[in-house]
Amino acid sequence: MDPVTDLYTRASAEQQLGKEIARCRRQSTSLSIATIHLEEFTELTQRNGLSAADQALKEFARRLKKACRGSDFAVRMANDDFLLVCRVQPGEVKLVLNRIGAIEVSCSGRKVSLTSTTGWGGLPGRRPSRRLLKRASQLLHLYDSAGQRELATTLNPH
Repeated sequence: MDPVTDLYTRASAEQQLGKEIARCRRQSTSLSIATIHLEEFTELTQRNGLSAADQALKEFARRLKKACRGSDFAVRMANDDFLLVCRVQPGEVKLVLNRIGAIEVSCSGRKVSLTSTTGWGGLPGRRPSRRLLKRASQLLHLYDSAGQRELATTLNPH
């Protein structure tokens, strides 16, 4: 588990994701993935310090856990990149993401808002968990490069 957010780490997510894929196949249920990139997180850390960044991450993780249901789980992929695995249809992922809500933290006596870029899609039929995590990482890198505020995409490779 990640020591700051108490979410799964990328290293532990592969095993957990493999179990979820197998469960969904057995039960013929849907599995969807959402990627979340916190915008301007590096700048937040530079302006307000590591303590403020940790506080922001803890609040984001708390909101992410609260938005999840018992069968969902969240992963901290990197500093400002997260993965949410949900047992819902791809079209329902946005409802889960909306439950996170706006995130504001108090840094040095002033409110700081966190914005994020999100993408989501359904789990491809026979993708191994390692390949799916690699695709999620690629998408997160694209979001960082694009600098868009919201982006919906599929996790299926072209």
